[in-house]
Amino acid sequence: MAEERTYTDSGTGTPIAENEQVKALLALLKENDSPAYADFAKLIESVTGMEDRLSIAVGELAAMREDLQKMQDRSLKASLQKTCKTLEGNIASMQQKLSELKGKIVEGCRHILEDFKERGTIALNGLANFLHLKPALEAIRQGAENHQQVSNRAMERIDAFVSEYHEAGKHLKNMRLALMGKEPVQQAKTGGEIARYVKAPYRASRACMGTIKKNAEKAIAALEGLEQQAQRRPSVLAAMREQAVKAAPIKNQPAPSHDKGSR
Repeated sequence: MAEERTYTDSGTGTPIAENEQVKALLALLKENDSPAYADFAKLIESVTGMEDRLSIAVGELAAMREDLQKMQDRSLKASLQKTCKTLEGNIASMQQKLSELKGKIVEGCRHILEDFKERGTIALNGLANFLHLKPALEAIRQGAENHQQVSNRAMERIDAFVSEYHEAGKHLKNMRLALMGKEPVQQAKTGGEIARYVKAPYRASRACMGTIKKNAEKAIAALEGLEQQAQRRPSVLAAMREQAVKAAPIKNQPAPSHDKGSR
């Protein structure tokens, strides 16, 4: 059995890759050449990707709020502040889901590490315990997809509104030009700076949620790899037990008699 370790870190505020239990379990899997090491490492890598992208999104929205403070148009400023607040709520909701997922991962690692102290490397088979993470990952994936769709629809409405606004402006301008005996304009103005500002929070949210969704899908794939290993393991253990029974010495059989009278 490997040298005994002590595991104490239980916080989910720590990045998952830096969590004491996670690092210890990854080290044990690697030391013991466990086939589960690659899939478990991919799971942790995917969760790390979600953490990093949410952190970037928080910074992006904070920068947008600073830009809004400089905006002079009060009605547009109020509208954008409301949009940013909604998107911050979406990100906070996703952070909560991710925190709960991390808590389950850390707890699973702790159980396996404690079991390892008592039973040795056979405890590493407990990675099948992580299979219950799939519903939580599915919820994150679906939530990210829903937020993406909301952002897409919002940007489509903004484009439609801006297009209609400039088209109406074109018609009014052409009426004035006609009264002045001048040629009408053929094309309306594009969305311009205002549309860019209004769409910016939605673009940031869509990009963030797209990354979250991809990482959730990678994490689910890693769990499916662990699941396949868990399904194969019972047959391997059964074969080992059967071989052990065959190799065991036969007990409780009477020894052959050497008494001549008994022949």
